[in-house]
Amino acid sequence: MKRRMIKLMACLLTAGLLTAGQAVCPISAEENVTILDNGTEKQTESETQAQTETEAAKKKKKKKKKKAQTETDTSVDLSMKGQMIFAQCEDHINIRKGPGMDSEVVGKIYNNCMATVLSQDGEWFEIESGNAVGFVKTEYFATGEEAEKIAEEVGHHVATIYADELNIRALPDDSSEVIGVAYKEEELDAIEYKDDWIMVSLGDDVYGYVNAYFAGYDTYYPEAETLEEEQARLEAEAAAEEEYYEEPLPEETYTPSYTQSTSSSTTQSTWTQPQTQAQTQAQTQAQTQAQTQAQTQAQTQAQTQAQTQAQTEAQTQAQTQAQTTAPADDEVDDSGDEYQGDVNDDMYYDAATGQMVKF
Repeated sequence: MKRRMIKLMACLLTAGLLTAGQAVCPISAEENVTILDNGTEKQTESETQAQTETEAAKKKKKKKKKKAQTETDTSVDLSMKGQMIFAQCEDHINIRKGPGMDSEVVGKIYNNCMATVLSQDGEWFEIESGNAVGFVKTEYFATGEEAEKIAEEVGHHVATIYADELNIRALPDDSSEVIGVAYKEEELDAIEYKDDWIMVSLGDDVYGYVNAYFAGYDTYYPEAETLEEEQARLEAEAAAEEEYYEEPLPEETYTPSYTQSTSSSTTQSTWTQPQTQAQTQAQTQAQTQAQTQAQTQAQTQAQTQAQTQAQTEAQTQAQTQAQTTAPADDEVDDSGDEYQGDVNDDMYYDAATGQMVKF
C-alpha cells in the first residue's frame, strides 16, 4: 500500500513539473524522458540515434581500412617465395629496411652471394640471406636457370658423418678397398652425390666414397651480412693486419763500451756511445772479413816463401854436388883421350862444361 502511494505521488509530481515547465521550456516530442524506479533517466531518442550513427561510421571506416589493406596485400607477389637468387654486381648491393631507395640500409649482399625470396613488391625483392632480412632491387639478381648455373659454381658441398666410424672406400662399392676412416660429426669436402654414395676429397688429389645412408649431404652458399657483422669483420681484419705489422722485431741491444786511459797524474774513464745490434753485427762482420783476408794473405805468403826456399835449397844442393864430384881415373873426356889425375895436377874438372880446364 505504501509503495503504491509513493508511485502515485511520484507521478503527480512529475505531471506537475511537466506542466510547469511547458511555460518556460517546452519539451519536444523527441525528448521523451522516462523516470525509472531508481530515479535514473533513460537515453533520449536523439542520443540513441547519434550513438548509432557514430557506430555505423566507425564500422564503415574499418571496412575502408580493411579494403585498402587488402588492396595493398594483393600487390605483393608470392609466386617466387622460397626461390634462390644470386646477387650480380661489381661489389655489393644494399639491403634496405623497406622497398624504397630512401629506406634505411640494414645489410649488404656481395657478388654471387645467395638469398631466398620471401616476396616481391614491384621492382623490389624481400629477401633473407644469412642474418640479413630486407628489400633489394630485382634488377641486380639472377633468377631461374641463370641462378641454377651460379649455384653449381659457388656452392660448397659437405658430407657430415652420422656413424661413429665410417669407412672411406676407393670405389662406390661395399666390397671395395678401404682407404680411410671418418668419424662422427666429421665434415668432409663432398664432390658428388650419386647412387647412394658420396664422393669425398681426402686432399692431395685423393678421392674416396662414403655410404650416403650414414652421412648427410649439405650445400652451403656465400651469404649476405648485416651492418653489425660487417663492422665486426672489418675490425677483426684491421686487428689482424695491425698485429702482423707490429710483430716485434729482434730486440736491439745496447752494449755500453767503457775504455780507461791512464796518464802520469790522473786516471780518467771515458764512456763510448752504445752500439745498436745492427751496428754490432756490421762491425763483427767487418772484423770477420778482415781476419779471413789476413789469414788468406798470410797463408799465401807462407806458401810462396816455402816454395822459394825449397827451390833455392834444391839449386844449392845440385851445384854443391856437381862441384864436389870428381871424375874417375878411367873416365874419358869428350875427346876420348884418357887422362891421369895425378899427372895433370894443374887442371880440374868443370861440371858446367864437362871438360878439364887449367887453373
